[in-house]
Amino acid sequence: MAKGKLKDVTIRNAKPEDKDNRLNNGEGLYILVKPNGAKWWRFDYTSLNKRKTLSLGVYPATGLSDARVKAVKARKAIAKGINPSDTRKEKKAIQQLAADNETRCSSF
Repeated sequence: MAKGKLKDVTIRNAKPEDKDNRLNNGEGLYILVKPNGAKWWRFDYTSLNKRKTLSLGVYPATGLSDARVKAVKARKAIAKGINPSDTRKEKKAIQQLAADNETRCSSF
């Protein structure tokens, strides 16, 4: 796949089909067009010899250039041996813990 293969007009004009449809950008980045018309950015990568998929956002809130930047950041993390999915889960757990603590403190 050629890098930067997708264009914004191609994504905007993508119509939903009976099944999920992938529009590849290359290097693991693609947009998944759902039958209900939703368009989700996905990034496929390998970590510890297992195929993983990372969600990068929803189109049009996350545009083509934003998705490419996020994919580059994920590739850099993978090159350093860091699983971007685990990093995201850790951040979410920390935020949840902080919100729980805030709720507990405000109830007194």
